[in-house]
Amino acid sequence: MSKKKLPPGIIQRGNRWRIDTFYKGVRIRETCATPEMAETNLRKVQTLIDEGRYLEKKKVSRETLEEVSKRYLKWCEDVRQKDLRSKKQRIEVIKDKLGKDTSLSKITRADIERFQAERLSSLSGKSDCPLKPATVNREMALLKHLLTKAVEWCILEHNPAKGIKLSKENNRRLRYLTPGECEILLNSCPPTRLRKKDAPMPILRWIVDLALNTGMRKGEVLHLKRESVHLREGFIELIEQKNGESSTIPLNAAAISILKAIPVRIDSPFVFPGKLPGQPFSDLKRQFDKAVQKAGLEGVTFHTLRHTTASLLVMQGVDLTTVRDILRHKSIEMTLRYAHLAPAHRKAAVDALEHALKAKEADQAKEPKTA
Repeated sequence: MSKKKLPPGIIQRGNRWRIDTFYKGVRIRETCATPEMAETNLRKVQTLIDEGRYLEKKKVSRETLEEVSKRYLKWCEDVRQKDLRSKKQRIEVIKDKLGKDTSLSKITRADIERFQAERLSSLSGKSDCPLKPATVNREMALLKHLLTKAVEWCILEHNPAKGIKLSKENNRRLRYLTPGECEILLNSCPPTRLRKKDAPMPILRWIVDLALNTGMRKGEVLHLKRESVHLREGFIELIEQKNGESSTIPLNAAAISILKAIPVRIDSPFVFPGKLPGQPFSDLKRQFDKAVQKAGLEGVTFHTLRHTTASLLVMQGVDLTTVRDILRHKSIEMTLRYAHLAPAHRKAAVDALEHALKAKEADQAKEPKTA
């Protein structure tokens, strides 16, 4: 008695029958107890494939957090993301807490929430105080973005951090310098000798003074190139590294004077060159902290200079929309943090309202009464 001929896609192995077919180059195998069951299941698979409803099993990636982190930082460097140094520092914290050799596919939502809670209860290495929610939020934002890119790169099927809320940040009054404190800080900036053959120059004073007069961020000042400075037209043109959009920063007379005073070094494209050819000035933090200490100021970082620019503009009666444009805030909510510094401006507004109301009452009094 001859055996029943099996249809293509079904093979017999002993007393078992196996579906053996392919879909998009991936082999599909399934063992069945009887040839009839194998034929039925094969027809189901073929029907699902024909209708586009077959769900292929995706291979689980075994890439570790260390491997994906390297790939992520390389991507950040290639697209020229801002503040790469800080990203590297945050990545190191994440790897230390979650385990650099942990497979990315093994990291769960619970792991990430545990990381967030642990960081919020950790002490800062500088002050022995609990980490600020803003610090932890920056770490969480970086972790979320790394996992989002992992999904785009088909390393993960979904982002386990999706939906985890960031901590509420403490929006206390921002620290800014008074004009007197600005003068003390500028006078406390030590001169710098970049190379042995160079004479000491007030590089730090130029950097601080330019930041105060423009509201530029630290990275924008340090990486400012001469080709972006247009002294004759009176503005600096910045190209956003992330999206390629350009923005202009107006220059006042003081800023133009500072930029004219800075000597040009032919071995560097940067306005503030560093010790090594082709590199920007890199000794800012140490020198700035020393100047702040000498000036006797507390709670002052380089970003305080940007807050100072915004605060002084508002106190001079400049409207918030213009302040937003000068500082290039993404949203008006960021500029509204300085609104409380303009009491005289708001007083003038309500005085104008009172004048308008009184004028309306006077006009009504002059109108002839009708019988």
